[in-house]
Amino acid sequence: MKKEIFLFRHGRTLANEKKLYCGKSDLPLSPRGEAELLKKKGDGKKILPSANFHSEPGFSYPDISHCTIFTSGLMRTIQTLKTLYPELSDLAIVEKGFQEINFGDFEMKSYDELKENPDYQKWLQEEVDRIPLRSTESSGNPCPNGESWGQMNERVLVSLEKILNNERSVAIFTHGGPISAIMTHFFPDERKSLYEWQPDFGEGYKITIDEKSVFYEKIPQEGVRL
Repeated sequence: MKKEIFLFRHGRTLANEKKLYCGKSDLPLSPRGEAELLKKKGDGKKILPSANFHSEPGFSYPDISHCTIFTSGLMRTIQTLKTLYPELSDLAIVEKGFQEINFGDFEMKSYDELKENPDYQKWLQEEVDRIPLRSTESSGNPCPNGESWGQMNERVLVSLEKILNNERSVAIFTHGGPISAIMTHFFPDERKSLYEWQPDFGEGYKITIDEKSVFYEKIPQEGVRL
């Protein structure tokens, strides 16, 4: 039976703009973040392949009206759904398993604030630098009072399996970490790290699963607007 998974990363927040580690903190979109989403969404005009050089650049977001819609429950994912698909925002279900990694004591701090911290140095060496090797493991070196990347992967995939047992098409408004975890799970042969899989703000992937294959497309698709 064919399955569809639409993955959307939330729009930009002030923490993103300041390059802070932001996982469990419940921040809204920044004014810049909301403006970027509206610009990508455009005015709803038809999008054609970019070979049509007479038209203006634009993006095409997919129709998800047939999907069961989930958010992580944090403001930035809910607002992203409301901005891109206002007519569907009241239908969303909260699934907390799709929340970003819990950065623990590193939460809302920058690299410059943490770089002399021995726990942070150890985390960088044993976790971040080895992300491609740890992407599907539950062990690892978690952030103090937080999670490891492997622990986040495990809970994200448990939540995904739960909803796919009951749904054929799902749209998930979530965070960069969970999206990377899901893409690493389905496409391990690409050998990408979690950071390499992480889409830009307001972007993501569509995964299609059938009996013979699993493939993905980027969201939104770039094209030209008539």
